[in-house]
Amino acid sequence: MTTEQFEVQLTVDSSAVHLLSDTVSDYLLNRGHAAKIGEIATQAGKRLGANSKLIRKVLSDNSSQFVNEERRWNLSIRSLFHRPIEGAIQQVLRLYGKPLSLNALSNELAVLNARSPEYFRAFLPVFLAQRVDTYFQLPANRWGLREWLLDTIAETEEEMIQRNFFAMSEVTATQLAAVRKVKITTKMNAAEATHTILKALHQPVSTRMISFALWLAYKGVIDAQDIYTQLDADPRFHMLSGSNWLLTEEVEDAARLIQALSVEAEKTLAEEDVTDGPYVAREEDLNEIYDYLVEHGRAEKLSDLIEAVLEFGRTSSRFTSVSDSLLVALTEDDRFQQVGVQTWIIPALIPAEVNEVPAELQPEFLDPTLLPDPETDAELEDEGLDGGLAMWVHDPRYEDFGGEHEVELSPELMSGETILDETRISLLYDHRKMGTLKLRQADMSFFPNETSVACLTVHTEDMTDFQMWISNSELLIHGLDNWYDKHDLPVGAVLTFKRGTEPDDFNLTWDGEMDSLVAISEDRIAELLEMHETAAEENWSVFEIMRHVLTGNPEGSLFLTIWAEVNVIRRTPKRIVASNLSSYHCYVQITNSERWKLDERKIEQGRKKTKKRFIQQ
Repeated sequence: MTTEQFEVQLTVDSSAVHLLSDTVSDYLLNRGHAAKIGEIATQAGKRLGANSKLIRKVLSDNSSQFVNEERRWNLSIRSLFHRPIEGAIQQVLRLYGKPLSLNALSNELAVLNARSPEYFRAFLPVFLAQRVDTYFQLPANRWGLREWLLDTIAETEEEMIQRNFFAMSEVTATQLAAVRKVKITTKMNAAEATHTILKALHQPVSTRMISFALWLAYKGVIDAQDIYTQLDADPRFHMLSGSNWLLTEEVEDAARLIQALSVEAEKTLAEEDVTDGPYVAREEDLNEIYDYLVEHGRAEKLSDLIEAVLEFGRTSSRFTSVSDSLLVALTEDDRFQQVGVQTWIIPALIPAEVNEVPAELQPEFLDPTLLPDPETDAELEDEGLDGGLAMWVHDPRYEDFGGEHEVELSPELMSGETILDETRISLLYDHRKMGTLKLRQADMSFFPNETSVACLTVHTEDMTDFQMWISNSELLIHGLDNWYDKHDLPVGAVLTFKRGTEPDDFNLTWDGEMDSLVAISEDRIAELLEMHETAAEENWSVFEIMRHVLTGNPEGSLFLTIWAEVNVIRRTPKRIVASNLSSYHCYVQITNSERWKLDERKIEQGRKKTKKRFIQQ
């Protein structure tokens, strides 16, 4: 593709380019000041898969929204110095193109007029409220321009078009004709009608265009501001600047176009840096990296630091030289700590909990002297375990704290020669509760183990990234709580991790698959938590906990299900549960089945005498 062809493609994919511009604009607004193109790429662009070359091209082509300030990019609204308040407010809203909160608007005006944000926070509410013909208010104290809304002071359709689409472009005329053909009924509310329009056109549509279609359908009886408010509150719609709307479900399609444009940008656009010769890390570069890590307060991959701080793209001819030199320099600088294959952090920023295992994850053992028989929950040797239970005790897939010494790995995994492309982990109750995962021995060659702790960048299907910490010394994975909660993950969900495109990058998915062996419903968890309270108050043995778990279940349960449910009541290693099932007459394995049930008639018969000799010493 030639440069000219690439320019045409940017026009064809204008919706995707619009989305990218808005994403960068939102980032710069929240950041509060200018940023280098590399930082924009790593902090905002990668959410959509946009690289530095594409972002630089899009920002350069959009001078109305962005300005270049000494190798840094900023919002053009921050160049409107010393304008009258009325004009500054309108220009800020017009150039940003979307409603702004009172705080954000105050911050921008403070920059432009050399006053404190507090002054504008006190001044603006009254000022804006007195100009309802120019501004309108949205929930969360956000303000927009009334010019974004349909001007409904018209009696005829021709007059309505003249007032709202006077300078109509060919694109607008084509879209207006398409909107007229969409069937809207008076039974639809504004959101339903908008969804129908956007679904039919598969492109962004302005608030005015949508409102005009509703004006036609509702015979001129509409509230333009209420329409905007409805769309703003509906998660099915994504707001673009310029008062345009896109179906939220189409954002992912736009992101794929952006990724394709990024690939073409790498091939087509010239590399900005053409300096020859090897790169040598300078003190000022290290200082800038240090400041960057402090500002962002988190670990960063070396490749991202190179792109964000030093502005060498990944396809730069000097990228490898820069990476090699910086790796040596960072290693020799005590200010930095490596946390992964290529991830670095300032030691003080490592979360304290990374080097700790919460007490809730550790097995809880009852003092045997509190029991009538101190050997009630005695552990048996493998030879004493019945019905294939020893195999489950040693199964590496269900490793949890207190059972590490039991794990038996295959020779391939033990040798470390097998390189896994993915790993699957079933979510146990205790880890769902704590937002963690056990770093199983089977996974240690899959995740980075070169450092005592590692910080990984996790990519998810909904295009959000987060950082996940691994403690190779404590064998625990931290930082999954928000992701669990966001997706309302149930106990027993099977999570899949796959390697990403570069070191310390991983992809995480849950496709709805459940591990029936350890899955527990919410209703059952509630029942078990009630037992937890009684078990703690009355010092139940594990034997007693198991008896209550199996009571009222004539069909019996599989071993891992029993173990999983026992662990809701009290964290218990698998061997104790397996030993009790094997040791007591009342626990019976159903004939020709792997299920176990409780025979209440045999509770008084106690322990099998033949198991005494298998008790571990």
